[in-house]
Amino acid sequence: MRTILLILMVSISLSLFGQGRKRDVVYLKNGSVLRGTIVLQDPGKLIKLRTSDNSLWVFKIDQIDSITRPLPIKIALKTGYVNLTEIGVLAGNFSNATRAPFTLINISSWNFSSGLATGIGVGVEFSNETYLPVIADVRYYLRDKRPLPFVSFQAGYSIPMGGSYAQTMYAINDIRTTPLIYPGPIPPQSNDPIKARGGFLFNPAVGIQTPINDNLALTFSAGYRWMRYHYARSDNYQLDIDFNRLSLKIGLLFK
Repeated sequence: MRTILLILMVSISLSLFGQGRKRDVVYLKNGSVLRGTIVLQDPGKLIKLRTSDNSLWVFKIDQIDSITRPLPIKIALKTGYVNLTEIGVLAGNFSNATRAPFTLINISSWNFSSGLATGIGVGVEFSNETYLPVIADVRYYLRDKRPLPFVSFQAGYSIPMGGSYAQTMYAINDIRTTPLIYPGPIPPQSNDPIKARGGFLFNPAVGIQTPINDNLALTFSAGYRWMRYHYARSDNYQLDIDFNRLSLKIGLLFK
């Protein structure tokens, strides 16, 4: 799964890079218009233009009416509803039983013309247990030119959907190997089940948004995910485990 996701992200990035390359436009005095990349320009003498089919054209200056060089493409940051679906992995540290859990989340947001977007999201994550994260999402776009760099912050609560990794940890004695567990090993004299209770999370990140067309865009982000998993037992014994992860996500945004 991780290999497939990485290949997908690289392939889409290369594709978008190729589509997003800016082209020069040469207007000739005979009325012809050619688009491509100027690879050589000798002021007052000639230019060489390479078109998308890899043809190389050479024009003398007296054949050229005008040349336009593309300006950075501006993206209108309009007010309105957007929907973002993100998938990715949460790369873990040595104390994580699942080193790179899969995460999927859908966020409904409202964009403001100032570049600020706020929304709420819900998803699923396959960590030590299966969780249903419910989050608030805030992001700010730093400029209005392609690609759109942004900073984001997500915070919320993950609801456990089943299973108890803490019970498994006790069974194999792994609970004694990590400094991120409070208050300590589960007393061996108790056989009561330990149940996952969920926990708070936050995830600051940075990323870019690359428009595909007026209504669709791709997002790529990398950030830091912190979550405190809380477990409890019927005899009031409680256990908190902190997890620190690197979040790597790709998203599809509909406007």
